Amino acid sequence: MDPMNPTPPSAPTRLSDVVPADGQTRIVALTGAGISASAGLGTFRGPGGLWTGNPDLEEALHARYLPGNVPLLWQVWGGLRARAQAAGPTPGHRALAVCGTTIITQNVDGLHQDAGSAPVIEVHGSAARSRCLDRRCGWHGQSAYAVGAPDPPCPRCGGPQRPDLVLFGESLDPLVWAAAETAAQCCDVFLAVGTSAFVTPAKWLVPIARDAGALCVNVNIDDMPPPADPFHVHVIGTADSVLSQWVADG
Repeated sequence: MDPMNPTPPSAPTRLSDVVPADGQTRIVALTGAGISASAGLGTFRGPGGLWTGNPDLEEALHARYLPGNVPLLWQVWGGLRARAQAAGPTPGHRALAVCGTTIITQNVDGLHQDAGSAPVIEVHGSAARSRCLDRRCGWHGQSAYAVGAPDPPCPRCGGPQRPDLVLFGESLDPLVWAAAETAAQCCDVFLAVGTSAFVTPAKWLVPIARDAGALCVNVNIDDMPPPADPFHVHVIGTADSVLSQWVADG
């Protein structure tokens, strides 16, 4: 399919109609909360989302409350990682791993790595990793947190650790974001899976990929395209169903 001649959003019934799962096409997938939904990990702002149902948890989402909110950070984000590990990767995660897709994810649950995907570019960091709260120390590594355990000390300086993710009020890691932009520029197909992809900064990646000549496809349960729709094609359905069928068709 010619990316310069977009297919109407309602045209494809299967992802395989427009994207081959042949291992030869360079595919990058931008993933959001929808790919982890069947693992029982809810969204933040949607109906039943974490923040929607518990607005007081803003304290666990914003950097301005540091360092006093470190125990709550571990309760929320350590708990999220523990639930992700217990549930395991979804069929959607596993399908992307089987196809060797490069992942750019807005999620922090670590499920893409659990499924075997590589590389995984985590623009918001990861609840599966920790870093020392004291930037002068600079330690970072795998999270040693266990739900119900005391806040883990930094193994280098003995100070408090925090989950290694980007809170509101913090900047993205420029090296991570540069890697995401490069991946978007160097692919044949750019998938956005389980995300509307019209929230910054993720929404900037779609036009980058499109301007570089990639076919841009949105896979989402929401059939309402964003204003000034940047996608060539929309495939409506859950990440699990669409991606599993895609691998089966390949």
